[in-house]
Amino acid sequence: MSAPLTAQRALDPQPMEREEYGCLLNTLLEAERAGAKLLAAYADELPLDSRGWTVLSAVQRDEARNCAVLIHLLLGADLTPTTAVGDFYRKGLAIVGWRDRLEFLNRGQAWVAKSIATALPRISEIGGRTVLQTMLDSHIANIGSCERLLA
Repeated sequence: MSAPLTAQRALDPQPMEREEYGCLLNTLLEAERAGAKLLAAYADELPLDSRGWTVLSAVQRDEARNCAVLIHLLLGADLTPTTAVGDFYRKGLAIVGWRDRLEFLNRGQAWVAKSIATALPRISEIGGRTVLQTMLDSHIANIGSCERLLA
């Protein structure tokens, strides 16, 4: 593809086809479900009155809420939500140190944020775009919360 054509594509991206939209939403759903489960497991290891528990529990609630939102978007588009849990959960359970765990969580949050940010210009459904923008914003905020725990 020539450079001018590539630049034009960036300015005028083709809307996502229904199948691609469903694949994106289901991929995000698997990731969010994995994150919610992993954060619940991590939070269970912390004292209930700790700052870490408070932060991880709030991020976990965001992940769980995102699962519900993604399922709603899929059903609203007459698409079938996956029941799968992403590998992020299994990989995260194997991590032992808290610094490594938080860094792993942030890499996962950043992956989801990048995936959403890349897809947003191609999502033609306004409601879906609005909801995914909110999800993107929450991931960026959650990355900051985990970074503050690392400090």
